[in-house]
Amino acid sequence: MSKLKLLVVDDETAFTEFVAEVSKGLGFDVVTTDNPSEFATLYQPDFNIIVLDIFMPNIDGIELLRFLNERKSNASIIFMSGKDKGVLNSAQEIAIEQGMKVLGVLQKPFFVKQLEEVLTKYVESTSTPSEYRPQAPSANDIRRAIDNNELFMVYQPQIKIINRDFVGVEALLRWKHPSRGMIPPDIFIPIAENNNLIKDISLFVTETAIQQQADWLSIGIDLRMSINLSPKNLDDLLLPEKLAFFAFEKGARNNSIKIEVTETALMSDVVRYMDILTRLKMKGFNLSIDDFGTGYSSLQQLVRAPFNELKIDQAFIKNLDTSAECRTITEISILLAHNLGMTVIAEGIESEVVWNILLELDCDEAQGYWMGKPMLSSEIIAWKNKWEAR
Repeated sequence: MSKLKLLVVDDETAFTEFVAEVSKGLGFDVVTTDNPSEFATLYQPDFNIIVLDIFMPNIDGIELLRFLNERKSNASIIFMSGKDKGVLNSAQEIAIEQGMKVLGVLQKPFFVKQLEEVLTKYVESTSTPSEYRPQAPSANDIRRAIDNNELFMVYQPQIKIINRDFVGVEALLRWKHPSRGMIPPDIFIPIAENNNLIKDISLFVTETAIQQQADWLSIGIDLRMSINLSPKNLDDLLLPEKLAFFAFEKGARNNSIKIEVTETALMSDVVRYMDILTRLKMKGFNLSIDDFGTGYSSLQQLVRAPFNELKIDQAFIKNLDTSAECRTITEISILLAHNLGMTVIAEGIESEVVWNILLELDCDEAQGYWMGKPMLSSEIIAWKNKWEAR
């Protein structure tokens, strides 16, 4: 197996040599330069990692990032700088928005261990099989999946942070294809939305989830059920009546059903979505603004629509223990929501450290793999007993 190739670009010669020494110790084939003007001649498409200083004379790191993007580079980027942390964070966001891979961000001065951790993460990821991404299904495949009952629901627990009470679940859609296996929702949902199939899928999701909430209620388990609505559902003016009728028919409680809507879904037909969301709230359903912080008009949506819950996107929560920026955004979001009379749920909790930070920040509820993975309805009661014993 050939060595992994790494390029170091930093006008500080001492740091260039330091990064090179550590990288060679981990088995990398290293090319270095302390003259950023040489970057264009040194760059090769087969570099696996590029370690890039942001603040350099003549040509800065953002310009070199633009160079890489124009050439559709597949290299993973490690940003470093001894100056403005905000600029480092912005550089990372620029790269991510352009579809580039950011392996890490290092604030100078950093230690051998910190650099080794970032580089080792890459080595380990290349030594294990990459995640399988199935071939995108056709609209006909999705239609058959709906007709042949290949779709099913799993449920992820939502926990009250202050006392660890199990208070609800989020209903999540899954598809097991008979020959291709599991096909992730982020692959087939956009195809369904673009081929007029999402309303049939949403009907299955809402009816299955409401029925499940009623079934649990009938055996004395009162769990709030969170249901995601596609933006394509927000054009159906009869949606509030349909959901209310089905909940009544099945014996579910409207106030134990929460409708989650992404903030980016609320930016097209303002009057129509306000009509639908307001009448959902009037019929007793709870409303949650999902993936908060990832859109462009969050504050406006909080004022316009009658949401009673804010859900902080996992992109901020996963880095809560390592990123001051993510912690600040999370803290402000919680304070804002509470001042507007809303509860807050954080998704993507993967460690007790993050849980404890959310407790400190007065977040209301949490959802993530550290507490419980998405599971079949038949597994929920056993998980509930285990969690409560814990």
